[in-house]
Amino acid sequence: MPLEHLGTLLVDQQLQLSSKISHRLNERYTQFLNESSIKDREIVRWRGKLIEYIGKAIISNQPENVWEQLTDWAQQTGAGAAQYNVGIDELMKTIKVYREVIWEFVENQNHDELNFKSFLHINKIIDSFLDQTAYVFSTSYVKQHAKNLSFVRQSMLEISAPIVSVSDNIAILPLVGEIDTDRAKVLMETALEKCSELKNTELIIDLSGVPIVDTMVADQLFKIAHSLNLIGVKPTFIGIRPEIAQAVVHLGIDFTNISTMGNLKQALKNRF
Repeated sequence: MPLEHLGTLLVDQQLQLSSKISHRLNERYTQFLNESSIKDREIVRWRGKLIEYIGKAIISNQPENVWEQLTDWAQQTGAGAAQYNVGIDELMKTIKVYREVIWEFVENQNHDELNFKSFLHINKIIDSFLDQTAYVFSTSYVKQHAKNLSFVRQSMLEISAPIVSVSDNIAILPLVGEIDTDRAKVLMETALEKCSELKNTELIIDLSGVPIVDTMVADQLFKIAHSLNLIGVKPTFIGIRPEIAQAVVHLGIDFTNISTMGNLKQALKNRF
């Protein structure tokens, strides 16, 4: 059997081989289908692409001609797996099943016209393609997973900066928890965007839920206050607890030009 004929068989029977892979994956694959909106036939076609690339590489005897397509396919698959919360171990298991199904198919063909050198060449193409797929799976998966985590973190940071309007002119920003550089940046952006949207003239920033005010936090708060002033919004800080006030004084931070109040009741007094 010439190499070209074997490659053609792989291309022609890519869907049948892809279906075998799905059956071998069993329970986890069924669970994935139930949890996602992707249809079985779509995955079978998508998996078949990898078998098609291997077949074309064998036909042309020039793997580099489809290497770029293979890499692109693997990148999309790895990113998609991370998007659908498919574990990296499941991806590696899939590669193992690909290898088993493809080699079983090769072994079941008539090899009268294939010599030992040809078998080595086929082995080199199949293994190199599957090894490259596994490598790209991993790198693409890690990148997408990191992107997902960053998106979740960003969303959580945005949720942690809720600005609530209490009147046409006044809005409140209650802060709870520690403030790091990333959160301070989100606070700055959220405060400016939301105040511009609400068209309020004063923003009350409640610090009673902030456990620590160090130099970095104080500096960020000053920047937020200054930025608000630039867009015509008066910042007022409330809830500065005694221990935080002592820390601020110890750090040499001057709150003289910034409006402060003890609590929300004091801040809202005579404003309605």
